[in-house]
Amino acid sequence: MSRTKIAIGLIVAIIVLAASFVTITSLTNYEAKDSAEYGSRLLSVPEAGPPSTKGGNYETVQTRMVIYNGQISLETDDMPGTLDKIRSLAERNGGYVASTSRSATGTRGTAEMTIRIPQDQFRMAVSEIGTYGKVLDERTTSEDVTERYIDLKARLKNLQMEEQSLVELLAKTKTVDEILRVEQELARVRGEVESLQGQINYLDRNVAMSLITVSLREPTPPFKPPAMNWAETLEIAIRGFFEVIRVLIVLAISVLPLVIIIGIPAYLIRRRSRKKAQTKT
Repeated sequence: MSRTKIAIGLIVAIIVLAASFVTITSLTNYEAKDSAEYGSRLLSVPEAGPPSTKGGNYETVQTRMVIYNGQISLETDDMPGTLDKIRSLAERNGGYVASTSRSATGTRGTAEMTIRIPQDQFRMAVSEIGTYGKVLDERTTSEDVTERYIDLKARLKNLQMEEQSLVELLAKTKTVDEILRVEQELARVRGEVESLQGQINYLDRNVAMSLITVSLREPTPPFKPPAMNWAETLEIAIRGFFEVIRVLIVLAISVLPLVIIIGIPAYLIRRRSRKKAQTKT
């Protein structure tokens, strides 16, 4: 009987051990398979790119936003011709003349012309204008407005979203008081939208079209002594001489009565005084 129990116990133990071995093997295979699948999923995930700005509050600017300005002073003998060359340069390269003025200081003429020209033609235009005369002064400046432009675009987008929300809210309002408050806020937002859009348009124009101001002046004429007309000069000298004689005669005749009235009594008084002085001695 004891042997039978021992045999049954061994058989049960063997069965339990076999079942455990099968279970452990199955679990190990499942975990390996699951790990392989998970790893393959990880490998199949594409590489993350830059965060998308679609629907966000930021605008992506592909190139730098730079405003270029130039000032050139030239000395030229041909003022009209130089102005025509500058105007032709601007129009030939897709630009235009923004303003022009001319004036004269003494015998020298001066002029100023301001042109707008595409940004990619700015350096070329400055160099070519420098060949139109003697360069007295040349200055160029650049202002990077990229960050300002991005900030304006982001603020504009936020305001436009706020405007859209207010429009939708206005359609749902019922009372007059709510309508008035929403319309007031909507008017404020739209005013800010127009202001920001104007600033953005200003930057777009100034970045796209660079400004060049050209000042022109004619050279100082050389000193030339006035021509001498000897006959005319001699005639003027003779006339001047006789004019002086005439003035002296008039002066003498004018002074003679005073000499007679004052000079003769004074002479007599002085003569008497001398005689008295001699008598005393």
